Amino acid sequence: MMINEEVKLQKKELRSKLIGKQRNLDSRYRESASKEILEVLKKQKDYLLAGTIFIYVGQETEVNTTRIIQDALAKGKRVLVPKTVSLGHMEACEIDSMEDLSPGLHGILEPKDLTYQMDPGKIDIAFVPCVAFTKDGFRLGYGGGFYDRFLPRGRFKRILVAFSEMEEDALPWDVFDEKVHGILTEKGYSNL
Repeated sequence: MMINEEVKLQKKELRSKLIGKQRNLDSRYRESASKEILEVLKKQKDYLLAGTIFIYVGQETEVNTTRIIQDALAKGKRVLVPKTVSLGHMEACEIDSMEDLSPGLHGILEPKDLTYQMDPGKIDIAFVPCVAFTKDGFRLGYGGGFYDRFLPRGRFKRILVAFSEMEEDALPWDVFDEKVHGILTEKGYSNL
């Protein structure tokens, strides 16, 4: 199948605009919303019952997922974090603490190597980042295709983690775009 070039261009233009919007979110809002997102998550049955989670390490303009990582580790869950292998390709590697992470290819904290790589089939929940999202589970990512390639590799629940301010009424999408099964924001959690 061919990638729709028109959709690709629409995404690129919209991504640039929305990354600007994300950067301009007030830092106090980002901090309080990140705290609230953890509080919402702590009440979710899927999370409480999950033995193994896959979660990205949020950048300064994204949800601070460090809180979720620390909570999961404290609860004895296996925590897997993305490790960039090559352009558009990542693997899930287990960590025991935040000290197991160092800046990777894009300056994002990730496992230092692939020593503790795990089969995506063993993941219970994957927490997915985005630039923006729609209430029906479509997301606009950062353009690398990492998650659209990774998500089909397992049968885990996919939960998008985002600030409610980044919700859009509609987003351009293509047949390769992977939807999520749930949306987690500071305003609550919705199953799709």
